[in-house]
Amino acid sequence: MPTPAPALSARDRPSLRERIWPRSRTVRTRVLTVMLAFMAAGLAITGLLTYAAQFRALDHRVEAELWQEYSELELIAGDRGPDGDSGHETVDSLLLAATDSAAPSDNESVITFVDGEKRYQPRVQDFALLPDDSAESLRVKDAILAEHRPGRSRIVEMEAHGRQLQMLVASVTVAGDDSEGVFVVASDIGTQRRDLWQSVGVFTGLSLATLLVAGWVGYVVIGRLLRPLQDLRAATGQITVADLEYRVPVPGGGDDISALARNFNHMLGRIQGGVAEQRRFMSDVGHELRTPLTIVRGTLEMTDADDPSDVRESHDIAMEELDRMGRVVGDLSELAASARPDFVRRAPLDLAAFARSAFARISHIAERNWVFERAADVVADADEQRLTQAVVQLAANAVRYSDEGSTIRFSADRVLGADGPEIHVTVQDEGVGIAPEDQRRIFERFARVDDSRGNGSGLGLPIVLAIAEGHGGVVRLLSAPDKGSTFTIAFPQHVDGGQGADGGASGDTDQARTAGGIVAADLPARRNGEDGA
Repeated sequence: MPTPAPALSARDRPSLRERIWPRSRTVRTRVLTVMLAFMAAGLAITGLLTYAAQFRALDHRVEAELWQEYSELELIAGDRGPDGDSGHETVDSLLLAATDSAAPSDNESVITFVDGEKRYQPRVQDFALLPDDSAESLRVKDAILAEHRPGRSRIVEMEAHGRQLQMLVASVTVAGDDSEGVFVVASDIGTQRRDLWQSVGVFTGLSLATLLVAGWVGYVVIGRLLRPLQDLRAATGQITVADLEYRVPVPGGGDDISALARNFNHMLGRIQGGVAEQRRFMSDVGHELRTPLTIVRGTLEMTDADDPSDVRESHDIAMEELDRMGRVVGDLSELAASARPDFVRRAPLDLAAFARSAFARISHIAERNWVFERAADVVADADEQRLTQAVVQLAANAVRYSDEGSTIRFSADRVLGADGPEIHVTVQDEGVGIAPEDQRRIFERFARVDDSRGNGSGLGLPIVLAIAEGHGGVVRLLSAPDKGSTFTIAFPQHVDGGQGADGGASGDTDQARTAGGIVAADLPARRNGEDGA
């Protein structure tokens, strides 16, 4: 026996929407279908309301025309002779005068009866109610007389000779004459309704033609409008981790499709930068950890296990190298974290209190002449923890490249910049200084100017730069050989409306100006995937 197919669970079964609208349909088809559905609904509702109103207006118009004929009969009956007497003494004469003066319009017919017998009808009219003495005519006559009510006038509907009629049946009497007259005006409302239905058919045909033309035009136009989506689809199929260079062509104009293409390209750029950052991180880790690992391995291989002093020396070397690796890994982790949006968490910060706290920390780093110059009593938007980390790193750097007993100055100012008030956090030393050709290189990862001054990881200044960028600012450097160095972290006092609370864009300034042998440089913001500072 064949194995029965397993039953689908409720989650696996396609929904009613998916059965009606399969997912395989393209966006163009879906948009076009919705557009045509709305157009068809709009045309249908418009036609329905319009022709419903026209049919209603037709009924009112026909009824008004019938009563107009009755009004003319009343005028004829009200005619008076020269002596003031009624111009018609008998029902017969009144109906004759009314018939002679009647001018039936299109689709109308008039006939009169006296005492149940057919009497008069106009010579010229569209059709006759009783054209002959056939059985159908006798049936129509009996039906008309059956609708007659003495002393009353009424409008009824009746079918006669294949026509749908709207009929006025009016009772006519004359004082002094016992005869009973009937004045009948019939309008062929069926023909007029058929004309309207033909108009409905024409409207329906034109609506279908409009939908077909709109569908064809819409298919072409929507296809052109959604062409960037096809490019996006092609891009997602071509992009791989090994090749992130592909970019989607951005169509002209400022519509949503163009914005989507631009945002997609920006997203690809961010992804490319993130991948480059990861590769760079792994390369940095491999490069920086390879040397201490080699030293530890070589030391252990050369250690004489029977010589206690040799073992102690190998132990000390291994511990120093492991500490160095730990510092490198920690600094690399900080730099990797700097790419995250929450690396810097801005909050209102009392700058004076921050400066006093930071100075208390750095003044215990080493024996130097620490000078607290000034601190502005203002509130800034800054991350106190990250800013303190940057100040400590700059102070440690100043200690490493200056002599014992030299002066290191610290200040935190509020300065009016080109785009508004700025916060300047400055650390100034009297150390060896930095040559102009090295001033940008020192902000690159693992860059060291003088290895004899310590065994730093070469990641301190890149971390300082990342913290400055996270605050929407830059690092400014004034330095010259044997004249000391001044590092300033400059960032806006208040966050711009376009910057997020967790980070901001840095300026693109990249300038260097020379004055008296001292180089002033604004270190520009790094971009994801780019090397250097």
